[in-house]
Amino acid sequence: MRRAVLLLPAAALLALGAVLPSSAQGSVPVAAAVSPSASPAFSPPTAADDPAGPLPPLQGHEADDVPSIPVPDENLVSRYVEGLLASRADWLQNVLDRSARYRPAIARALAERGMPPELQYLPAVESGFVDHAVSPRGATGLWQLMVNTASPYGLRMDLWLDERRDLDKATTASLEKLEANFNGFGDWYLALAAYNCGAGRLAAIMRRNPGSDYWDLRRKGALPRETAGFVPQFLAIARILGHAGRYGLDLSWDAQPSWAEVPLDRPVDLRKLAEASGAPLDELRDANPELNYLVTPPKSYAFRLKVPADYQQAVTDALQGSGLPLMDFRVHEIASGDTLFAMSLRYGVSLSLIQEFNPSVNPRALHLGGKVLIPLLPRSQEK
Repeated sequence: MRRAVLLLPAAALLALGAVLPSSAQGSVPVAAAVSPSASPAFSPPTAADDPAGPLPPLQGHEADDVPSIPVPDENLVSRYVEGLLASRADWLQNVLDRSARYRPAIARALAERGMPPELQYLPAVESGFVDHAVSPRGATGLWQLMVNTASPYGLRMDLWLDERRDLDKATTASLEKLEANFNGFGDWYLALAAYNCGAGRLAAIMRRNPGSDYWDLRRKGALPRETAGFVPQFLAIARILGHAGRYGLDLSWDAQPSWAEVPLDRPVDLRKLAEASGAPLDELRDANPELNYLVTPPKSYAFRLKVPADYQQAVTDALQGSGLPLMDFRVHEIASGDTLFAMSLRYGVSLSLIQEFNPSVNPRALHLGGKVLIPLLPRSQEK
């Protein structure tokens, strides 16, 4: 199982203070304040809006020259753009490369909701498009959702799954949250600020500063430091990644893989499934980042495994064939006095099999409260 990656570009980008002029940090004079009513809900253009004919297909490499989220302080955002290109060009290239597999789905979801297409770049600020990113406060996934933020949207977070790492489910939850913020605060700048610092905290700040918009609050120094930098950083990154070639980044036109879902009626070890089907294990793992183990959850979860479309039939055949062992699993919480040998006796599973499914567990240093995955297999199937 891959380890969670600690990566917080939103915080890391605050270090741009080292390369940005002091006027680009903290409290900044604003060239043109924008009232909450000045940013209506975005309506995507249609073919009827273009007298030249139908719109070209979305390639995902170039944004509109006129952004749907206006930039009221061009000098400020331009300084962030210059700072990012000067100090974080390699990071930007890596983010652009990683984003290729995620942005088409996010862009479609935004278009379906009539939301600004620039928001497809918000995960760049949140996680650098790393699906296993975890912040020091526990925010997880591309969209860096906290447990208390994700729970109301029905995302499952338990021993088997963390759906904050599921692209479709986390994107749906995040866009619903952003929509709620927009409806509550009236514009996308405040909606983004609330996404960063929390709607309750931002509402309290606005009560202390009646009549102020995001840029007023920023100028007054009323916002948390990270939030004061968050919106201009986002606008700068959306501009760069939306016009990547213009800013010297390398573009990839490689076709992204297509995926299919296969319903499962039992837990399945992805390693054994990869061997039986020929599907690459790393692709199975990367396509299902919500899994906490290389094993899918129990039957009651009705889990749908994402697989490369080219391997859908092979995976289906492997699951239906007799060559793939039927498996069940239990998650054992380590208590005082536990040893892996004692667990093997308790569950009737060989010590070597327990160690095979728990390569990161040190049998000489078990931690109280830690979790051990116990494979429950017929003895005839043990190696």
